[in-house]
Amino acid sequence: MDGTIPAQSGSGQFDTIVIGGGHNGLAAATVLSRNGQKVLVLEKNNYVGGMGATREILKGCRNEVGASCLFPLASEIQDYFEFEKLGVELIPLPIMAVNFCGSDSPPLIFFKNPLRLAIDVLRKFGFSAMVGMVGLMRFCNYPAQVIDRFTARKAPQNLEALVSQAPSARRRKQLEIAFKGSAMDIIDRFFPDKEKHRVLRGNMAFAAVQATYKGPYTPGSALCLVYTLAQEGSGGLMQRVKGGMGQLSQALTEQLVIRGSEVRLKQQVVRVLLEENRAVGVELKSGEQIFANTIISNLDKPATFRRLITELELSESYEKKVDGANHHGAFVHMLFKLKGMPQYSKQFSDLNNMSGAAFGGAMVLDAEQLQQAYETCLQGELPDKMPLAFQFPTVHDKTLAPKGFHIASAYGFYFPCSAEKSLRGKLRDQAAASIIDHISEYMPDFRDLITDQAIFSSDHFESMHGATNGDWTHGALHPEQMLGERCLVEGTGHVTPIENLFLCGASCHPGPGVTFLPGYNCGHEVLRLALSPVDADAGEQAAMDPLPGDVAA
Repeated sequence: MDGTIPAQSGSGQFDTIVIGGGHNGLAAATVLSRNGQKVLVLEKNNYVGGMGATREILKGCRNEVGASCLFPLASEIQDYFEFEKLGVELIPLPIMAVNFCGSDSPPLIFFKNPLRLAIDVLRKFGFSAMVGMVGLMRFCNYPAQVIDRFTARKAPQNLEALVSQAPSARRRKQLEIAFKGSAMDIIDRFFPDKEKHRVLRGNMAFAAVQATYKGPYTPGSALCLVYTLAQEGSGGLMQRVKGGMGQLSQALTEQLVIRGSEVRLKQQVVRVLLEENRAVGVELKSGEQIFANTIISNLDKPATFRRLITELELSESYEKKVDGANHHGAFVHMLFKLKGMPQYSKQFSDLNNMSGAAFGGAMVLDAEQLQQAYETCLQGELPDKMPLAFQFPTVHDKTLAPKGFHIASAYGFYFPCSAEKSLRGKLRDQAAASIIDHISEYMPDFRDLITDQAIFSSDHFESMHGATNGDWTHGALHPEQMLGERCLVEGTGHVTPIENLFLCGASCHPGPGVTFLPGYNCGHEVLRLALSPVDADAGEQAAMDPLPGDVAA
């Protein structure tokens, strides 16, 4: 995709300009377009989707630099966007992940069928492990309900308010642990045996730290565990998108064009235009100025207020929320082109005959080693061994690579993202070698099958996608910057202290992941504030209902 994607109607004054064509920006634009607005989406890259895009990185392949699996969508989001009716094909994963914790232990296999998962845990790790898994899910269920991560069109409260509203002292204590404790405060309750439960402990610890700059023993990491285990929509099941995650954003782009809006590529916004304290338009790198009634930024808070708005001084309270959030991208993302599909090693050979077991999963460390890896990262050094999540998408989707080839990807943690910039190139090379070594521990022929590879650190995510410090979460999942604390103006989800300027990206509640909720919620908040109080309820319902003939058109 290249250049401008023109509207079917003629150009003219726009009702809304959206800065950034990531999935949340496109979601906000779609909501507004469905309600009669003419929207202009401006994207600095030559593709849509941002960190949920699909494009060619390795020759002849369709690669994802960012999100690679579709996790649960809120039911309202599924009903509203109807991606499958727009031509998006979702691929179910009978085995969602195969997770390893050392070559001397059996893998933890996440089967789609919950009964099969429970039986496998019982068989491999014993009765106490199965009971612990059930207990962990039950414990996290209540705080997950309180967080209300998947409810659309609802401004979140802050954590302190939610704790104070707990119905009993026991529930308050449970929330205190879930919101302020460490992940291991919870994991130790249900998997107390460090030897017998080692694989479960390592896997749950890894699940708790992928979206936060913390170790599993660090206070505050429990919240990320609760977020990860919260379920909605598809019941917590992972799916692949045929053709790559970018197909979701492409589907929304096509619908925007049909409705008379525009998506312009290779158009970098360098400034939000203000009149007094009101956003009135944007200025592009070319010098062109475009005006609209509403401006929506899909960038994070520092990127919006420190890069695009320089002439306005924020009050102390807003400055704290914009500048005080933790933005650390302590990861590397690797892509591989392979001349064949690797096989699991002898001790895991049964996986080679298990349908879907080669798709992906994680290669984790003991919880204590994971904490040490985090602390090594804090010192600006690379851990001795990098825990990682991996995928071979071509196991389920042959369209992503040339005939006879496969692609693979891996996220490695913890990359020392605060190290001196002059050292990061060498550190990236070392991280790449570490990741290949770790994968080869379980797939000995992996290294010999590599024909091409690329590695991206947080520096690349910052330059490619404008994310502050390359932080794909737009603000790590730390308790002091989640839920209501993620909002700038109390009682709203997306309003900013600048009139007519809104935020719609993952820096808003509920945060990171391809959920479409921040963009969807922002679109509805813009509509609600544009209506009189008398019309607000009717307008919200109209915004929920697809326009007749939209999908068919």
